[in-house]
Amino acid sequence: MNVSGSSRSSGSSSTSRSSGTSSTSRTTSTPSTPRTASTTPAGFSGTSSFSRTATAPRSAATSSTARSSFAAAPASGSLKPGMSGPAVRSLQDKLRTAGFNPGTSDGKYGPRTESAVRDFQRSRGLQVDGIAGRRTMAALNGAGGTSGTTPGAPAGSPANGTARLNNQPAGKGMTTGTITVNGRSYQFNSGSRNLFSTPQGTYRVTAHRNSRSEAAFTRDGVGFSFRLEDARRPNSDAMYDPRAGRDRTALRIHPDGGATGTAGCIGVVGDAQTMRNFRDDMNAELRRNGGSYTLTVR
Repeated sequence: MNVSGSSRSSGSSSTSRSSGTSSTSRTTSTPSTPRTASTTPAGFSGTSSFSRTATAPRSAATSSTARSSFAAAPASGSLKPGMSGPAVRSLQDKLRTAGFNPGTSDGKYGPRTESAVRDFQRSRGLQVDGIAGRRTMAALNGAGGTSGTTPGAPAGSPANGTARLNNQPAGKGMTTGTITVNGRSYQFNSGSRNLFSTPQGTYRVTAHRNSRSEAAFTRDGVGFSFRLEDARRPNSDAMYDPRAGRDRTALRIHPDGGATGTAGCIGVVGDAQTMRNFRDDMNAELRRNGGSYTLTVR
């Protein structure tokens, strides 16, 4: 009976064999691995598709989160960091025209736009808070009226051959102003936190370099420079500055490239077309006056 029981146990063994058969079936399926391999691309494609399907929502969620970090900017009123929309894009365009780089005009009030607003506020003596409020926007709109070119000098505009400073720091510091040449007016920056601005006086302006590539002398790929020197001392390449107590040399008129401000030169602000127009007007002024002309800085 034990043997017979063994025989029944053999049934279990049969089950085991059946299991073995199943194992054999798996083993049999092993040779079919090539077939499985041949179908792997389909299976892999399915996995890849699943992976892409699974990651797509995460990507979308991330994008949505990034977008949601910017709130819609109002059509009017103060513009602040974290806002987005057409009003912010317009602000970025005005900052760039005024010579302050906010990065790409993407309509998002991010760190670069805030930094440009702060630089502009600092240059105008406004409260430096990085918020484009009423006074900042009024100053920007005013800058837009004098920066770039105008089709001729309108009534009440500065006289040709003048560079008017908005203020003249008693010591080191940046100032802004408007230079009028060939009947057109352009905005400029002069000086910086640690450097004197252009000293007031009467200058003799001559050609220097009609094309330059150094960052400090280039704006949006357009570079040039014109020489400034004391009109009473031709060929001196100098102007006495009572604030510094010495002659200032190598003073130039050039694009305000690189960081905002200059080492005492007149740095014209604006986009590439503005730079081309200014250079053309300067060359026209020089041709008309026999190669040099007088510029009064006041």
